[in-house]
Formats: sequence, C-alpha cells, structure tokens
Amino acid sequence: AAHELQTPLALFQTKIDSLLQMDVSEEQSRMLALLQNDVARLNRLNKKMLLLSRIENDAFFETEKIELNDYLQKNFDFFTEQASAKNIAIIVDYRETVNVQSNAILLDVLINNLFMNAIRHNTANGKIVVTVDNQSLSFANTGNGASLDGERLFNRFVKINPSGKGNGLGLAIVKKVVEVNGWRIEYDFSNHLHVFSVHF
Repeated sequence: AAHELQTPLALFQTKIDSLLQMDVSEEQSRMLALLQNDVARLNRLNKKMLLLSRIENDAFFETEKIELNDYLQKNFDFFTEQASAKNIAIIVDYRETVNVQSNAILLDVLINNLFMNAIRHNTANGKIVVTVDNQSLSFANTGNGASLDGERLFNRFVKINPSGKGNGLGLAIVKKVVEVNGWRIEYDFSNHLHVFSVHF
C-alpha cells in the first residue's frame, strides 16, 4: 500500500506546486499552502511505513562494527541545532566506549528517532541527557506530565502527545530496529525525566 501511494502523492505535490505558480488570490494561496503541508505529512508517513516494511522484510542485512561514541559525536552538531529552537541543553555522558554490531542505516534511524523524540516532547529551556554506559545507550529528557504508558508507547500510531504533529510511528520504528538486532529497549520515568534506554 505504501508503494502504491508514492505515485499519487508525487502527482498531488506536483499539481499543488503548479497551482502555486499561477496568479491566485491570497486566500487561495493560503489554502494551497495548507494542502502542501498536508501532503508533506502524508509523504513523511508513507516513508516511515515503507521503512517499517523494509525492516520487517530484512532489507538491511549487512552489518558492521560501529563505535557508538564516535557516531554520536559526529552527529552532535545536527541535534544541537534541532534543539536550539526550544533552547534545550544537550548533555552527553560517555562513561564507556560502546561498540555495536549493526546495519549502519538502522543504527542511524534508531538514534535519530530517539534524539528527535527527546527534542519534540521536551519543554522550552529543558534538557536532554544522553548516556553511553555498560553496553547501553539512554536518552533522558524533561517533559510535561508524569510517567507515560510504557505498554503502549511503542505501538504504531500511538502518539505521546495527541495534539502533536508526529504520526505515532517513530517509537514503533525504534522498537522494530531493536528487535531485528536482538537488543532490548526500556522506558522509565525517573527524577522528572522520561528515559528511553537501549541495551545492546
């Protein structure tokens, strides 16, 4: 289904782009901009559905030894930039050097999703603490409210914040990456921080 959706979505986007080039009123331009946002959201959802399908069908079978600390350090600037809009401080605590055997693309997806989850569901002037220790990687972030429903968190289309812009697939993808690698993920709420820990 996700493959079949690619073509009509691309055509839809092309037609909206063409309309935006025409002489339209301010109200029509506003409506087209809203449509463009909706198409962008559908495209993101479709890409995530395709990714889940590829993971489930073992498309990422090649693995290599990757140093987790080095990977995080190389991508630190990107995540710092993403967090700056909410003035979120990122603290990285490398207690040990951890090496994992994984497909590089899947590891990238895992870390990106956990990092962006910690940024998206954080508070203004909050913090994220990333810890590498004892063959594990954890993301702890400040956030609104109390403990989340750990039983449902990793299900597809379950949103941490129902009014948010996410599609509820980020943590489901994280869970699938963890499963195909034979790792384990846990959620905890401690010291007013939401903590997601991956054990390798």
